[in-house]
Amino acid sequence: MRFDERIGGVLIAPRKTFAALAAGAARPSDVALLVILRLVAGELDRLARAIGTARDIGVGAAAQEILATTSAVLPDIIGILAAGMVMQLFSRAKHAFDVAAYVWIPYLVVQVVGALVFTALGRAPSARAHAALEWTGVAWAAAAWIIALVEMRKLPAEVQA
Repeated sequence: MRFDERIGGVLIAPRKTFAALAAGAARPSDVALLVILRLVAGELDRLARAIGTARDIGVGAAAQEILATTSAVLPDIIGILAAGMVMQLFSRAKHAFDVAAYVWIPYLVVQVVGALVFTALGRAPSARAHAALEWTGVAWAAAAWIIALVEMRKLPAEVQA
């Protein structure tokens, strides 16, 4: 499977895609690349400020700012790890963590679409809108996780172990 088939397939044809991913088509680098792109797209201004801090104040302050900026994706990574641990517990498949990482993609899509909509509107989301985006993303990711688990459990025992 190509990169776009793996990523887009999670959104368009999740059963078929998760079955292929569970059978060995999963690439951990896909989600790692998306996490890096999410960090750059969402925190580019803070990263640029950190580089400016390095020139003005020093490398130590810049390193601290970069660490604080990268911590913005920490909840996403913790969610991916938690989904992987629980999926490994219920499926015992060797690609459980890799497949669970792809479950994060629907959440990411909701966040990106929400950011684009509010950017186009020229205003920040209200607390209620922000919560609605979070819960929509979590609900879609949870549904994808369930589909992935069902497809992993359908695999023959020799593919799972």
